Amino acid sequence: MYCTVLYCTVLYCTVLYCTVLYRTVLYCTVLYCTVLYCTVLYCTVLYYTVLYCTVLYCAVLYCTVLYCTVLYCTVLYCTLLYCTLLYCAVLYCTVL
Repeated sequence: MYCTVLYCTVLYCTVLYCTVLYRTVLYCTVLYCTVLYCTVLYCTVLYYTVLYCTVLYCAVLYCTVLYCTVLYCTVLYCTLLYCTLLYCAVLYCTVL
């Protein structure tokens, strides 16, 4: 009788220990996977945010350079046109 009670107690403790161990491993695995998922998600969002901002910055820089180039060429063209017309006017007045 004593051996049976002892055996059942040891068996109960072993089952309880294994159950607690199983739940602990399961909990740690779920926690690890959740942290890993959140880390990957955070890194992905960060990567795409940086990529978006870089593309946006480059687009704004390109448009600014393009605008300044067009503005410079327009001013240069207008200056040359004005100087040419002024030169022709002076030449015309001198010939008369």
